[in-house]
Amino acid sequence: MKYMAFILVALGFSISHAQVLGELKGAGPMTASYERLDGSYEYMDLKCTVALNYHQSAEKVDLDFSFYDCNRLGGWNDLPVSLKVQGGSLVDAQGQEKGRILADGTVEFTAHTYSTVQYQDTKYDFNCQPYSTSKKTLRLDKVTSYTFAKVEEGYRFTRKQSEDRMAYKSRKGHARCPAVIIPAKMKSSSSLMATIK
Repeated sequence: MKYMAFILVALGFSISHAQVLGELKGAGPMTASYERLDGSYEYMDLKCTVALNYHQSAEKVDLDFSFYDCNRLGGWNDLPVSLKVQGGSLVDAQGQEKGRILADGTVEFTAHTYSTVQYQDTKYDFNCQPYSTSKKTLRLDKVTSYTFAKVEEGYRFTRKQSEDRMAYKSRKGHARCPAVIIPAKMKSSSSLMATIK
């Protein structure tokens, strides 16, 4: 019972924490597509709420907090982004260009992260005996792009993402031999648009 009370308190703190941190708030639609193991795609139309802390000055652009809550998907945060303004470009701490400021003041930038999964790939001969095992690495990329266009009531905000998700598939070299289970890369993408103020 004490454990349940702790969970409820922690959950309440997380929600209220998001509400306090979200200086800009809004809502809008998101379309998403998820690749299945058979190569087909599942498509979703979702309603989302957005809470952001976004700051822009002549020297830098910061998206230091973001919270998204979409029906059927639940809620999540993106990693914070901080970029320096150099002319019309936005660069990261290593000096790499990550975005730009357009002539009308619209700000566009991209965040790119990835993770890797290592696994053993075993192959069998026609007698179902393993004849080779190799270590392989699967790289999973996530690219998220943001657009902030100033409008009278706040910002017209767009978030687009392409993400590699991991799933497991079976592979058989010979019909009578055991299947090998290996991780596979599944593509997904989403596009969210909202007016935030």
